Amino acid sequence: MSAATQAQSYERRWQRFMQNPRILVERIYLPLVMLALHNWGKHHLYLALDTTVLWDEYCMIHLSVVCCGRAVPFLWQVLKHESAMVSSVSYRDLFRKAHWLLRAYPEVMLLADRGFACHELLAWLETRQWHYALRFAK
Repeated sequence: MSAATQAQSYERRWQRFMQNPRILVERIYLPLVMLALHNWGKHHLYLALDTTVLWDEYCMIHLSVVCCGRAVPFLWQVLKHESAMVSSVSYRDLFRKAHWLLRAYPEVMLLADRGFACHELLAWLETRQWHYALRFAK
């Protein structure tokens, strides 16, 4: 079986899952993640910010919790946008929601690639007292 066939199979499964009217992903998923984080305690909480382009038509912005070397999806947003480069305005609400949900965690560290390095994000992170490590070009 070729990799293209396998990728199409995954895509079809996700399409069927997302089109199921009985499944309200946010009502199920977010409480499960928050329950898992409940026992995190006072440990540092690392979040990874990234984008993924889907079908050359949509851009998914995802904020993930880093656990045991893996990125576990926490919050995400899908935009009709053909590029992985998005402005900070596009993910502002995602960060506001994350900040509210993680208000009990004193040590939050954001990890992101150079595509997210902008003054607006840095100012927002500093006013919320979140730590960050952003990769910059050169």
